[in-house]
Amino acid sequence: MTFFRNFNYRNWYIFSLLLLSLLPVTSKSSNDHTADQILGRWLFPAKGSSVEVYRNGDRYFARIADVSTTGSQVFGLEKDQLLMRDLVFDGKGWTGGELIHPKTGHHFGVELKMVDAQTMTATVYKGYRWLHKEFVLTRPTKV
Repeated sequence: MTFFRNFNYRNWYIFSLLLLSLLPVTSKSSNDHTADQILGRWLFPAKGSSVEVYRNGDRYFARIADVSTTGSQVFGLEKDQLLMRDLVFDGKGWTGGELIHPKTGHHFGVELKMVDAQTMTATVYKGYRWLHKEFVLTRPTKV
């Protein structure tokens, strides 16, 4: 009973501020979990070659994981070659990144968005976002 007797509005106010100060810490970890759903292997539209998305700090990168004969000949793909870099999760998708064309070395803007747990769209653009090309990447099926 002494706890309730000594518990006044000032203590309640301090207790409330303490609880509110902890909320941003817990929401960030939830945001990180959502951002990490992109990690892993993704197949290109032709399903012959794949990329592996990985995280370094708060940024996401993608490198070539498997290369098909067509991917090697037509696009100049090489295993472990960096394809995308510096993507940052903004709460809705991964933006601000660059795609490095494997054959020419040209740099393009790239944004990634999850459609569902197995599908992701990559929007690649040069300069203006309304001049873009979209690619659909899928997760490989587990055997």
